[in-house]
Amino acid sequence: MKKVVYSLIVFVFTLLLAEVVLLFFVKLPDPYAHLRVKSYSTGEVVRLQNSRNSDFAFLFRPNELFPADSSVVNDIHINNFGFRHNDDVDTSRNEFSIYAIGGSTTQGYDYPYEQSWCQVVEKKLEKHTNKPINIYNGGTAGAAMFDHIALLQNRVIHLNPDMVILFSGINDLNVLLGDNNLHRFDDINESSELVNWPKLLLGKSAIFRLAHNAKNRFKSNSPLLKNLQERKHRPIPDSIPIHFSDHLLPPLMTEKLPLGKHDSVNFDYYKKMVTSFVGICKANEIPVVVMTQPTTWASKDTTLLKYHWMNKNKNFKFPKEFMQAAMDRMNKDVVQIASSLEIPVIKLDEEIPKTGEFFYDDCHFTPKGSVFVGETVARYISENNLIPIK
Repeated sequence: MKKVVYSLIVFVFTLLLAEVVLLFFVKLPDPYAHLRVKSYSTGEVVRLQNSRNSDFAFLFRPNELFPADSSVVNDIHINNFGFRHNDDVDTSRNEFSIYAIGGSTTQGYDYPYEQSWCQVVEKKLEKHTNKPINIYNGGTAGAAMFDHIALLQNRVIHLNPDMVILFSGINDLNVLLGDNNLHRFDDINESSELVNWPKLLLGKSAIFRLAHNAKNRFKSNSPLLKNLQERKHRPIPDSIPIHFSDHLLPPLMTEKLPLGKHDSVNFDYYKKMVTSFVGICKANEIPVVVMTQPTTWASKDTTLLKYHWMNKNKNFKFPKEFMQAAMDRMNKDVVQIASSLEIPVIKLDEEIPKTGEFFYDDCHFTPKGSVFVGETVARYISENNLIPIK
């Protein structure tokens, strides 16, 4: 009995010693840190943009439309004002500054910095004008017009831009199909996990953190590790945060939804939002260029068609003919707004081929598609002399 008690005392003492050593000399992440922070969804603050001065790796599982030699790990740098650009924003610098505002098709995390359409435009225009030009990428995945207006009003106009490019449409259509909560007045919700005291207590233990971290590292079914192993790309240092996207799962989930019918789309809402965005630019004497939104729901590329996933809301998927007709109507409205307010419009939906060579799903570009967009935008700006050449 004494031996058992003695062994138990030694065991407990060893655990305590290990806990102290790990706590003071080894930095281990708390897997339940998110439970220690109150989580609210109030709708009072819309998504403005990315966290400034941040670096992370963007890793994704590509579908077959991505070239086999394309990188599936991209280094992302966000500058001092939350834009994707290698240079910080500095209004004292002698440059022509352009701010691109849009969703994930502007953000372009699926390809390296140089292949994002914003950077393609920047390099093309610098060569054409022989002057320093920076195009600050303010694209945010999932952002819609209420986000774009907030970004413009709260972040961009104070930086005295020489031009703003608006590339919107797809996320607004998704909002209009998803719910009627257009004013974003959500109820306040607090996570029920906040009262999970066992997890909170375990998260304080350095030994538990060590075991939890080791378990995650050796999970064979981890999509991050599996993707890196399969494609033989470089490992990502532990100090670099990872953002992950899956291009294979969303189409499968959409396919399982029942086919539904949507009676109407509030096109007037989208027209008012685009008009408001342009109005803010005009009121602040900022030249603005708008772009129409290309989508591939009417594509004849059978491989591309099977990777569609955005033709849905929470409960139903919708006929692709209905989705394409709605997007065509929204693009037509954008062109009409541009004509009536006398601002330039790039009809990208008419320019880019709707094939798997340029798209990998409903609206997102392949690397070749992104470069095509950049070249199209640069050509339009150059041919219409939207940047003065001294």
